[in-house]
Amino acid sequence: MSGDMLGLFSPKSAAWHPRYSSTTGPTPSRCPSDGFTLIELLVVVAIIAILAGMLLPALGRARDKGKSAKCQSNLRQLAMAAMMYEEDSQVYPIGWPTDVSGALPPIWYRQLQPYLGRNSNVSGQGVFICPSSVQKSQTGEALRGMREGGFWGFLAYAQNGYINNGRKDIGSRHMQDPVGTLLYADTDGWDACLYPDGESSANVCYRHSGGNERSSETERGVAAQKRSKGRANVGFADGHVELRRAAAKPLFTLERD
Repeated sequence: MSGDMLGLFSPKSAAWHPRYSSTTGPTPSRCPSDGFTLIELLVVVAIIAILAGMLLPALGRARDKGKSAKCQSNLRQLAMAAMMYEEDSQVYPIGWPTDVSGALPPIWYRQLQPYLGRNSNVSGQGVFICPSSVQKSQTGEALRGMREGGFWGFLAYAQNGYINNGRKDIGSRHMQDPVGTLLYADTDGWDACLYPDGESSANVCYRHSGGNERSSETERGVAAQKRSKGRANVGFADGHVELRRAAAKPLFTLERD
């Protein structure tokens, strides 16, 4: 066979080239698909779900820590305001007045207002509200639905029930252990006064670090799912604040326990 004949059947010949057409010339090569297969999509979805499951709890904890830090700042301001009030009056604010017949009887969450830049006719609000104290609004409130502010909408802390509860003569001179005696702490907002764990009126609310508005020993009809105790922020008479798991009677009494 001659060289010319061999060339006609050579693999390099145009007639044998797989991407050559005698009528149209070279044809485009076949490209792979740009889309995902179903299996690839399922893998991506599974990875996203795993990452979300890992990140969401961490984000929730970070958000709770931020609210707890704001709560601690509130309690520190309240403790400092109480110290200034005591310095001026020689007594601590009134936890619960002996006479509540007036329109605005003297009580700690109004008496401290001038030391916080507000008028004494304002009840609570501002630093008196923990950002984690989210509850359903009560009938008659202007704001409907869920809101911060404890049970009544303007208060989420209470004053030590061993300080001027039904009296008004207790001052720093009676307090033997300021570092170990609390002034204010988290509650669900129902009471103006605070009572120790284990008592019939125990009302410290352990709403932080996994708790909620029902994480106290006394039920107040709060509309929320019952949770176990988390931690509560506690402000002491010397001005420092602690995040605690318990608040027993020795933290309330004025003696050095």
